[in-house]
Formats: sequence, structure tokens, C-alpha cells
Amino acid sequence: MKKTILILIALAILGIVTLGIINLMVGIPVPASYASIPATTPEMEQAKAIIGTKCQMCHSHDPGVPFYAKMPAASAMIGKHVQMGTEMSDLQQLLTDNGEDEVALAKLEQSIKLDTMPILPFLAMHWNGKLKASEKQALLAWIHQVRAAKYSTGLASTEFESNPVQPLPDAWPGGVTAAKAKLGNRLYHDVRLSGDDTISCASCHDLKKGGTDHAQFSTGVRNQIGGINAPTSFNAMFNVLQFWDGRATDLADQAGGPPLNPIEMDTNWEQVIEKLTKDAELTKLYEAVFGTSQWNDQNIKDAIAEFEKTLITPNSALDKYLKGDSDALTEAEQMGFALFNEHSCVTCHAGKAMGGQSFEKPVDPKAYYAFRGIDPGEAEFGRFNATKDEADRYKLKVPLLRNIAVTGPYLHDGNITDLKEIVPIMNNHFVPKLNRKPLSDDEVDMIVSMLIKNSGRLNGEPI
Repeated sequence: MKKTILILIALAILGIVTLGIINLMVGIPVPASYASIPATTPEMEQAKAIIGTKCQMCHSHDPGVPFYAKMPAASAMIGKHVQMGTEMSDLQQLLTDNGEDEVALAKLEQSIKLDTMPILPFLAMHWNGKLKASEKQALLAWIHQVRAAKYSTGLASTEFESNPVQPLPDAWPGGVTAAKAKLGNRLYHDVRLSGDDTISCASCHDLKKGGTDHAQFSTGVRNQIGGINAPTSFNAMFNVLQFWDGRATDLADQAGGPPLNPIEMDTNWEQVIEKLTKDAELTKLYEAVFGTSQWNDQNIKDAIAEFEKTLITPNSALDKYLKGDSDALTEAEQMGFALFNEHSCVTCHAGKAMGGQSFEKPVDPKAYYAFRGIDPGEAEFGRFNATKDEADRYKLKVPLLRNIAVTGPYLHDGNITDLKEIVPIMNNHFVPKLNRKPLSDDEVDMIVSMLIKNSGRLNGEPI
């Protein structure tokens, strides 16, 4: 029996060595779908070559796999790794999109810096699979090139010009039409957008409360209570999509949701337009903006969206620090930002608004919701509600961390009020195990101290 076991072990080792030699000689096959991705810069061409030979086998929706992948045992293992890899980061899609995914770029960068990829089972079969120092630098060069071209605000100091988090701009980059924003401001605060003239956009997104209502769930018409926490309207223009499940494509689309929701405003556009048409002063302002006195829902939504583009909150202490003012944050707060980067918070909370660029789910949803004492329902299904794609179940839009100290309570269920409680939960349940490192209480305190200094100014006034 012992001899048989030794023989089996020897055969297994021989098989691994043989396949390792074959992989060393042949390399990972590159599928046509990957090879045909156009490279727009020399840096992208180099990144594409490196990812193709060392990453795409597990981080691609159409991976190139070795001949032995059809064998039962190998097929199961490789299939599992491909599923895990693409869920973490689909690098073929990232290249296809020419790098236009801030979170995917940040995740790739973090794995490179932490040296957690490729995983050991891959390296056991692909002896040259580990990224060389020169390859890491080449990939980082492409990431930073894309970030500088597509996402930088041009305000960060040299030290932070390549950081996934950038200082907020002072105004919406595309510009704002003042008259339309003025009309939108009026409509944002107008209770006539609700069926019983009691609720406005500002009821749930109060400008004096950080663009929220400080409630776990918002109160709609007839004192009805909603089922999900109202996210802030501040800096919401930077969200890739709107609502926790991303069902609205932009601010105007989002503005059209609450009036028709029976719990929130419970009205219809015919009723709203009938009421607004009777307001001669407001109709005059509307006509000056749109060139017609005939109200319609699209223009109403457009005006509200234009106003919301003015709700940018720049010049927080963190912004000043990122711009080069080392005195803007204390030593502990500066360490908090460093820890925010080191512990992978910066991956999902990438971007100017520090979030809102992706939809994420817990590493283990079952364990997470058991820990939270929540029986997952429609609110927890998140992006799945909009796409009906099973892969999107439990994915919720990453909340913005700008002004986080004044936008509680937190998470989609509004069930936590203390940032010191949230930080370890995020680290323990949302950071991939390969990249996860334990956080001490002191480190949590430093991250929170930095987040508290993340409140900016609205129209020049402190929030």
C-alpha cells in the first residue's frame, strides 16, 4: 500500500514536471479574440503582450488554454480558476475597452504591487509565469498612461499624479448652463413633483445634510418608508450609473424614477406638468431655457440633472493633500491614506468621487450576510435586479466616500452609523483573500481619521 502511494506520488510529480516543461516550451495559447485587440499605444502593445502570455488564461472571458485542459481533473481546476479570475478582473475586456475602467485598472495595479498574481497552482504548471520586475514596470506604465489620459484632473502633485484617487475638480468638466441649473435648482426643491405636494428631491437629498436625509430609509408620500438607503446627490454626476442597482444611465434618467415610484412621490408626469404649467413665473424661466412654454418630462429631468452637476464638493483637506499641501493632513491622517491604498480600499473606491465606478459583491455573499444578520432579498440582489444576469446577483454600486463623515447612516441598508465598524467589515468581506491583510484597531482609526477629512465645500461653503 505504501509502495503504491509512493508510486502515485512519483507519477504525479513526473506529470507536473512534464507538463511544466511542455508549457515552458510552448507557452499559453492566445485565442484570436485576444490577439485581434488593437493596441493604441506602444505601452498598451507591451501590456497586451505580457497579459496575453501570463494573465489572460485566467482573466479572460475567452481564455486560451493548454491542450491538457480537456482532461477531467485539469478541466475542473482550470474552469474554477477562470471563473474566479474573470470575476476579480476581466483583463481581456479591460484591453478591449482600451483601459476605460478605473476600478479594473486599480485592481490590476494592486495585484502587481502586492505580487499576488499569478497564483501558486498556475506557477506550479507554468514555471515562467511569474511577472518579472521589468514586466511589472511595463504594466504599471500602461496603467498610469491610461489614468493620466482618461481620469486625471491634472490637479494632483507629482507624488499622487498616478494615484487611483484624484482631487475633485472645482466644477463639472463639461461645463454647466447657468439658466438651466437655476431652473433645475427650483425643480429639485419643488414638492409639486410629488402626488400630494409633500415630497421633493431635496426631501431625501437635502443639501444641508450632505445630499442625504440622514435616515436609514427615506420617507415618501403618505409617510411611506422606502426599502434602501438614499445615496448622496453630492458628486453623483461621477457615478458610472445611478441607483444602487445601476438601473438609471445618468442623472436625468435617475431624476425620472422617484416621481413615478408609488412609495416615494407617487405621481405621473401629466399631473406634474399640469401643476407646473399654472406657475407663470416658473414657466417663464422654463421657456427661457428650452424655448417653449410647453412643459415635458424630459426637460424637467434634464434641468434637474443640470443642477445636480453643480453639486461638486472640492477642496477637502484630502484634496489639498493630494494637490501637494503636506500640512493639510496630520501624520496619522496621511498614514490613513497610505493604508487606504495598501489595504486595497483604493481599488473599488477609485476615481474622483472615491467610488461609484463599479458594482461589487462580497467575496462570500452567504458568509457576509450571515455575519450582518441579513436574509438577502431584492435590495441585496443589487445589479441583478436590473440586468437579470446571475453573475450580477449581490453586486451593489460602490458608494462614494466623498463627504462620508456627513452622509451616514451607511451601506445600502443604512444599518451602520460608525465608520470604525465599516472599515474592518469591508476589509474582511470585500477585499479578495489573496490581497487581504489584517487591519489593527490603530490602523482602522487612521483610515477613519483620513475619511473624516474628506468633506469638501459646496459653492465655496464647508459642508
